[in-house]
Amino acid sequence: MWALDVLGALDAGILLLDRHCRVLYWNGWMEQASTLTAREILGHDLFDALPNLRESRLHIAVRDTLATGAPGVLSHTLNPMLFPLRLPDGRRMVHNVVIRPLPAHPHATGGEARCLIQVTDVTASVNRERVLREQRDARYRAIVDTAPDAILTTDTRGMVQWMNGAATRQFDYRPEELIGQNVTVLLGDDAPDWIAMAEHSGPGSSGSLDAVTQPVELSGRRRDGSHIDLELSMARWESEGRSFITGILRDITERRRTREELRASALAMRQLAEQTKATLDALPAFIAVLDRSGHIVSVNRAWAEAGPETTFLGQGCIVGDDYLDHCGKGQTADPRADDVMDGLRTLLSDGGPPVSAEYVTSNQHWFRCLAAPMPAGPFGGTVLMHIDVTEIKSMEAALRKLVGQKSTLLREVNHRVKNSLQLVSSLLTLQTLSLPDEAVRVHFQDARSRIEAIARVHNRLYQADQFQTIEFGTYLNELCEDLARASGGESMCDIVVRSEVIDLPIDHAAPLGLIANELITNAVKHRGGGPARVTVTFRREGDDLSLTVSDRGPGLPSNFDIRKSRSLGMRLVSSLAGQIRASVDIDTTPQGTTFRIELPVPDAVPLLEASSAEEIDG
Repeated sequence: MWALDVLGALDAGILLLDRHCRVLYWNGWMEQASTLTAREILGHDLFDALPNLRESRLHIAVRDTLATGAPGVLSHTLNPMLFPLRLPDGRRMVHNVVIRPLPAHPHATGGEARCLIQVTDVTASVNRERVLREQRDARYRAIVDTAPDAILTTDTRGMVQWMNGAATRQFDYRPEELIGQNVTVLLGDDAPDWIAMAEHSGPGSSGSLDAVTQPVELSGRRRDGSHIDLELSMARWESEGRSFITGILRDITERRRTREELRASALAMRQLAEQTKATLDALPAFIAVLDRSGHIVSVNRAWAEAGPETTFLGQGCIVGDDYLDHCGKGQTADPRADDVMDGLRTLLSDGGPPVSAEYVTSNQHWFRCLAAPMPAGPFGGTVLMHIDVTEIKSMEAALRKLVGQKSTLLREVNHRVKNSLQLVSSLLTLQTLSLPDEAVRVHFQDARSRIEAIARVHNRLYQADQFQTIEFGTYLNELCEDLARASGGESMCDIVVRSEVIDLPIDHAAPLGLIANELITNAVKHRGGGPARVTVTFRREGDDLSLTVSDRGPGLPSNFDIRKSRSLGMRLVSSLAGQIRASVDIDTTPQGTTFRIELPVPDAVPLLEASSAEEIDG
């Protein structure tokens, strides 16, 4: 933004604090002078980042400005070095501090007061004053060679007698090249006469520089012919019967550029104000600006042209009317309009929080009222807006009804799917009981177990208020409890579950549940001589999820490859892992086997929340 560019270009420190003293802006000048970068300090409490300033005069002044809106000035005379600032050469910087309130934008609805702090380097001017004061009686020592501005001394003919180091650098002349030359070689063609300007200053006392002309701006010329903008201050002085003229030529090229930019910025601000007014006039909302007493000082076109069909709170008020008096007569059917007026009165009288409320008029039109303080405006007061939200209210009611219907439908679908799967499981159970072949019965039992694992997913979806994810840890515990009971209880198997609370989308939960079912069932089947000892863990590890199933059975062959296995269960595990982009690692020993399933954490999915009965009925 141009505003930040302007602040960054200023030859001064600029920082912006919010009402909690957190740093919102820290310009480049402050970075160079304090060695604290904007990245290090932005968002931090200024007095936490610089603890030496806590409870200092600066801290007290900032609190006063944020609380009362009154500006503050901390002069270097009483507070020479508030901030730990240094000049490029490492010396401590003497500076002035100005604290100004900077409230939120007039049309913002949630703004808060802020504080602008300007830090000005006055080290050079303080040093110059000290040197001039201490060396008042000296001929050349009154002007030190280390001054930051170019300083020249000429005789009354304009011939250069002395120049400081800054002049050497500024004009790119060595002293021996310039001394004895006329000073006009350094001035532009449009510059006023050096001698004539000095005559206006008049001679000072012997050896003094007290009689100084008012600074004038002129153009200068470097050795290479390039242009430079200067500010010239002159003084005539005498020593040993001779008169001399000393001029301080300050490079103001950057200042002029900044001034032009500020002038352009002021023009842009006027244009922005006009554009803002045009924008407000184009808005369909009814907008008015109130002064501190509640009188209307400005309205937009929608408010001014509102017809009788738009009976918003205050319709009919014009510029100059007392809005509070006009609207305090119960013109609406909704008692919430009284709350709007109470909040607005508090906002105007005590500077309370912004007002945001909805009300309905006698013709059943809904409006949202928004009011925000505007202390920085020419009239103070507040900006007030009434927005017709009747259509939005109707759409919200329709959407609530549709969401309720969809939620009910999804719950019913999951319920029926669960019942259907349980019916299939029951049929398989009956069929299993009628089969004489033990090997065939095992296959039927495996199929029933897989169907029940899927049915359990739909059962959890039916019971929950969200239909796209399930909490997999609880599901895994229930699955293991059912498998333990179906396998004969503790005498046949002992399943230990360690799971974190993790929500999974249904398209990941169902395959992962079937994988867990296959691996646990397989561990129980091939447990060896004693009861099965199975440990199941499910946890998040960084950006991955990990499901581990370990047993203490006889283990798998050392060359076992799940991709080449002819077992239906292993092929099913491999296929389901591929569906969810999971890897399958197997660690087998004579004392047991560990299957580790790793998959990326699924992307979050928007949850469809079930509406309450009250919302559905409404």
